[in-house]
Amino acid sequence: MPKDSRVLYARLMTSALERLPELLLDAVFMVEEGGRIAFVNPACRAIFGYAPEEMIGRVILDFIHPDDKERTIAEMGHVLNGRPGLGFENRYLRKDGSVAHIMWTARWSPQDRLRIGVARDVSERKMAELRQAGMLSLATAAHRAEALPELFRAFDEILRDLLPLRGMVVVLQPGERVAYASAHEDAAPHEAAGWRHVTLPASGIAFGEMRLDLQRPGALSAQEIDLLEFAAGQAGAVIERLALHADLSHAARYDELTGLPNRRLFQDRILSAIARCRRGQSRGALLFIDLDDFKQVNDEHGHLVGDQLLHAIARRITSCVREADTVARIGGDEFVALLENVADLAQAEAVAGKIRQVIATPLALSGRTLQPHASIGIALYPEHGEVIDQLMRHADQAMYAAKALRKATAA
Repeated sequence: MPKDSRVLYARLMTSALERLPELLLDAVFMVEEGGRIAFVNPACRAIFGYAPEEMIGRVILDFIHPDDKERTIAEMGHVLNGRPGLGFENRYLRKDGSVAHIMWTARWSPQDRLRIGVARDVSERKMAELRQAGMLSLATAAHRAEALPELFRAFDEILRDLLPLRGMVVVLQPGERVAYASAHEDAAPHEAAGWRHVTLPASGIAFGEMRLDLQRPGALSAQEIDLLEFAAGQAGAVIERLALHADLSHAARYDELTGLPNRRLFQDRILSAIARCRRGQSRGALLFIDLDDFKQVNDEHGHLVGDQLLHAIARRITSCVREADTVARIGGDEFVALLENVADLAQAEAVAGKIRQVIATPLALSGRTLQPHASIGIALYPEHGEVIDQLMRHADQAMYAAKALRKATAA
């Protein structure tokens, strides 16, 4: 190549290399030994939101996320000592306050006394990784949750790392019940004020809403919306699971027709009552209550009227005892009342007499007037037994004796 051509080629190459940083999508920095920015190419505007002239002359540490400064200073020291920095990642604060995840390649130029680095914005990849990890954490929290406050407390912590979240309020239907709150909700929050409402769905039912207090108003990104919808779906599934568990637990312990404790729960209650009586050396009473001629009601008026009668009888018995006492339905037309701290047989008989009188009050059901009657047997603790079987046997025998006496008297 002729000399003139070589000179021209060198000038062209020099000019092209000088303009090359303007064409790069990555940010190119030249930083003085003390940390002051000497040069940055135009790509800094797209990555950090600053024009080059807004960054040149400032200390680079001013732009670094506070939580990453310490380890970034350590990495800078390694580069100054001659070790190239390859793939180091840290966070910077953009001009709008948002976070940029940056991956660096840097080296120290002794002849220029400059640290030269190329910064690549990996925020999209990093946020995708964080969202994936966040979704896994949300799913894990949902799987482990045994109570709603525990669930939403975990969701709050996880979402704060993924969204500009200041706090949340969770309301459930029906009744707008507040299940969790880590933020003060205005009387009428709306999205323009920075609030975002997300429905909690499961099986086509809306169980309530997560109301999120965001640091910035306006639209969320598609990825952020997907994340919130995933969280809401997980929460809805937990609410449904806990509700089903509560329903099953209630059904296992309570009579579906009357709402009274069933035989299983009654046995737990009487065991506890016997233990308290034993510790306190006090008396208790068991009343065995059986409706007279209940089969005749079903035969003459139908099972619907029979069910209505049982429901009414349950309310009437409950109205005759103290709140601390237990009324249970243990069979078709058989009820028991468990009385604690009973002074003597006379007190138990007085309660039984009140129950008989209240039950015998005429009752209008489905256009018919019925006058039910009940036979009641009484067993005292500890006189008539110190275990369930003994007390139940005595009360049952006393009930049949009362029923026989009533029939004999009626004849």
